[in-house]
Amino acid sequence: MNFLNLSLGELVGLSSVIVTGVVALYLLDRSKRRQMVATLRFWAAADVRTDLKHRRRIQQPLSLFLQLLSILLLLLALAGPRLGGLTNAARDHVVILDTSAWMGMRAGQGTLMDQARASARSYIASLPNRDRVMLVRADALATPATPFEEKRQVLNDAIRQSRPGASVLNLQQAIEFAERSQKLQSSRPGEIVFAGAGRVSEDEAAFNTVPANLRVLPVAATQENVGLRKIGLRRAATPDVWEIFVVVRNYGQRPHDVNLALQFGGAPVGARRISLKPGTEEQESFTYRTRVAGLLETRVVAQGNAAQGNAAQGDARDGFPQDDRAVIELPSQKALRVAVYSPQPQLLRALIASNPQVDATFDLPAKYDPQTKADVVVLDRFAPDVKPKVDSIWIEPPSSRSPIPVKATRSSVKLESWGSDTTLGAGLRTKDVRLESAEIFAASPGDISVAESQEGPLVVARQGTAKTVVIGFSPTRPSMRYELATPLLVANVLRWMAPETFLRWEVQAGTVGTVNVPLEKTDDLSSIRVLGENQRPLPFTTEAATTGPGVLRFFSGAPGTVRVLMKDREMVYSLTLPDVAEAVWRVPASVRRGIPRMSAQSVAATELWPWLAVLGGLGLLLDWLLFGRSRAFRLRPGSMVTRMPWGKSGNINPWRKAS
Repeated sequence: MNFLNLSLGELVGLSSVIVTGVVALYLLDRSKRRQMVATLRFWAAADVRTDLKHRRRIQQPLSLFLQLLSILLLLLALAGPRLGGLTNAARDHVVILDTSAWMGMRAGQGTLMDQARASARSYIASLPNRDRVMLVRADALATPATPFEEKRQVLNDAIRQSRPGASVLNLQQAIEFAERSQKLQSSRPGEIVFAGAGRVSEDEAAFNTVPANLRVLPVAATQENVGLRKIGLRRAATPDVWEIFVVVRNYGQRPHDVNLALQFGGAPVGARRISLKPGTEEQESFTYRTRVAGLLETRVVAQGNAAQGNAAQGDARDGFPQDDRAVIELPSQKALRVAVYSPQPQLLRALIASNPQVDATFDLPAKYDPQTKADVVVLDRFAPDVKPKVDSIWIEPPSSRSPIPVKATRSSVKLESWGSDTTLGAGLRTKDVRLESAEIFAASPGDISVAESQEGPLVVARQGTAKTVVIGFSPTRPSMRYELATPLLVANVLRWMAPETFLRWEVQAGTVGTVNVPLEKTDDLSSIRVLGENQRPLPFTTEAATTGPGVLRFFSGAPGTVRVLMKDREMVYSLTLPDVAEAVWRVPASVRRGIPRMSAQSVAATELWPWLAVLGGLGLLLDWLLFGRSRAFRLRPGSMVTRMPWGKSGNINPWRKAS
């Protein structure tokens, strides 16, 4: 016999305390004694209380026996005794179910996931009824699906709800998690069971430091697969041209010939035929010219079906079609519209119109239109009656109508320094330049000083609803015409006014998991932001670029889009491709395999607690009926009088009430 809820020592201790208490109640009862007499004629009324004495003996032993027996039966029922079954050998097992991306591989009539689910269910069915099982879903992270659970229906439901993910299997982490769970939550650890294909990274392929209680339920299928590994896009030197890089990998053991096709908005963009050796990958490059936003689709099709032009047939030949297609959303590229009003517009044309990201128009001041459809207005040496409502650049404005007050106008002014700590002065190093003439401004608090002389700022920028930059000298005069700082100053001003136009765009389609982003030495680490779905910040780490290129790392465990924002560039990672590992885990020879025999299941256990609970309840009920205050079946003394055979005068009552 085995106890489910209480040990034998706990049962004996609890029973001793309760039995002692009940017996003490019988001995210490101080109720008044009831005396039956023939008549009250000779009793005198007196206010004398009946003496209370401790009972020196048990008056109702049968009642005490019934109560003690009933209480013991109820305690036994609470302890949960069982006959038969190997309850003392009940153990806690952990089943690791492989839910990595590779488990979506087709195999026969189903997938590898279907086979792994069936193996896990069969293993659980082979265990004794009392054994508990924890189900852990394993891909890049080990996630417990259930606690240590005895109910088989709960476990089977969790197995049925398991689906292949998008990340690669981290087997070592999953096994370590199972060991910790058994160590912390189980007094009798059982087996750690891995059910899956075991497709892991090359670093884990030779992983052999496994626990002694590990069992493997292998899932085998063809390893042939060719798929997209990575897609990268970036703007070329010409703003409307995208450079496209596609990496295709052969994961199988045989060479494969595939067709790589690209489409943008449903129209063909490019195509290649690729021959891939086993375990190798190839990179193909394309260029495409567009400024509009749209969807770029990349597809890998088996060459044997490409002639039929049916992508679905190509997918049918590949057992893992999840990495045969990827779609990337390309952002639009808008040119910055600049309207220039100058008495000598041809002098400014080289500074402004040479930028391919700028769409500039040039007119005389007389043609100034305050309603012009431009993003930036340049006013060269004149001030209109109606100020522009958009961002504006003022070059040597009239002193009386300058948007920033002019403190003085000087000749032969020496340019002393640039505000290189600001975006407007970034990269400007020219010094000791003597300007023919310049205006010196009286900057207000909050204004940005870009260029300085001894008397004050020569270039001032002001934030606001419409940004304003005032330049106190003409960049087209001989003193500044051939200086490198002149085009850099104009480029910085335009970038400060419309940073989104001059962002360097990089778009990539990759796999979920850990992503490494290369950093440049000029990147400001404090300005980096990593945003996931719904613009939620993602944690990341950075390594500064000291001797070599720096690295930014972040982790994404689910498919989605992640944006990495910096001052001068934005990188968009479309993490939609499944992460397929390159190698298969080599199971050590000492590890047990397959489903064990169901010998432990043959001995069934008999539950005794329901019968014990019923008997205990009946005993208490019988005691209450016979000896309780209700006297439901108690015999009255008069009914117990027996007439003696020697006559009426000899009526005698031989029965006397015990209490």
